[in-house]
Amino acid sequence: MTIGILLLTHNDIGSQLLLAAKTTYGSVPIQTELLSIDHYDQPSDLINLAKEYVKLLDNGSGVLILTDMFGSTPSNVAKELCYLKNVNVVSGINLSMLLNIFNYPKSSLRDLTNKAIEGGKDGVMQIKNDRKKNKDN
Repeated sequence: MTIGILLLTHNDIGSQLLLAAKTTYGSVPIQTELLSIDHYDQPSDLINLAKEYVKLLDNGSGVLILTDMFGSTPSNVAKELCYLKNVNVVSGINLSMLLNIFNYPKSSLRDLTNKAIEGGKDGVMQIKNDRKKNKDN
């Protein structure tokens, strides 16, 4: 059994990240669903819908919910699901995080949660130009 993934994000953020991951891998190795949130959505409706997605995704191994920004509506909705058995939530999704998760499709919920955090952090860095600048510039 594998963990289910729920991308709970603003607008098309989750769908675009999933599209990029599919382009990279050719397919998605983990059952993944999207729940996009718009400014007019009601949080109580979203919580109920997210619970339905969790039921759909959980085959007994658990569900990892990924949100785009801590403190926003998607993460607040996900926070309401943290009390459910076998549900973990990680906020701050980026492509590096998603690709790292897809590299470990057979991992436990605990390990996959750690891989999500690791991939997210490792994907954020400053890029510097180490070439010497021309003195005339």
